[in-house]
Amino acid sequence: MDTNGREENIASKQLGLGDPVTTIPDFLRVTGIALGSIPGVEAVAWCGSAAMGVADAHSDFDFYVYTHAPVSLESRRSVILERSQHSQLNNTFWELEDEWIDREGRRFNAMYRSCDFVLGEIAARLERYSADLGYSTAYCFSVANGFILHDPRQWLGTVQEQLRRPFPESLTRSIVVKNRPVLGGGMQSCYLAQMKAAIAREDLISLNHRAAVWISSYTDILFAVNRQYHPGEKRLVMYMQGLPELPEGALEDVPRLCALAGSLSSPIIEHVTGMLSRLDRWLEKNGR
Repeated sequence: MDTNGREENIASKQLGLGDPVTTIPDFLRVTGIALGSIPGVEAVAWCGSAAMGVADAHSDFDFYVYTHAPVSLESRRSVILERSQHSQLNNTFWELEDEWIDREGRRFNAMYRSCDFVLGEIAARLERYSADLGYSTAYCFSVANGFILHDPRQWLGTVQEQLRRPFPESLTRSIVVKNRPVLGGGMQSCYLAQMKAAIAREDLISLNHRAAVWISSYTDILFAVNRQYHPGEKRLVMYMQGLPELPEGALEDVPRLCALAGSLSSPIIEHVTGMLSRLDRWLEKNGR
């Protein structure tokens, strides 16, 4: 990745998104270098919707801070308070994060990630071809698509080069084998069977949850067969629009499924059954 920010973002180029970012704003570059000065930091990248060229009024500026040693709260605070009017530091609800708003009203989020964890996650996908139930390659997507702001030893640049290699066919097979059975049609405990049970129990919360994980596994298959990393749950239909090939009606089917999950009396079972039939025809067409 060009550390001067002139190279197109990988995913925006592949997936046909809005205008790709080609220049890193100075305020982001300066902040990234400041975060890179914190002891224990290996590399800093700018990621997220703004970096992908698809930001909206709800978007903030995301920094992924890769660490080779623990980073102290005191060191982070000294960097962030210098450039913020409001901050919320040391959030640990999902991963270690700092959030702040600068004096121009721009919102920022820094997420701190262990280099060893990153390498382990990438090895699980690209070397061992290990799949998850949904979003198998979302972590790879986030690492691959960052604009490098600080990387003095080229650690992150080397990792991104590894992630730019062709998507392994063995990983595609693994994701399909892991995720297709849970969607429905064979397993006693598949998501489709659990949806039917939720309706019989009048359990709307369970139905919503099963629909959400159904979509995560369904789209995991779609991105894997297209040999692309999964972008995660945000703006998912938009990213699907950029895939070279999809099952018939997929772009309409996913939003429809979300809408049907809001009612126990909706024809959600019939809809999911139809989606499965269209998915299986598509997989067979693609030799899966």
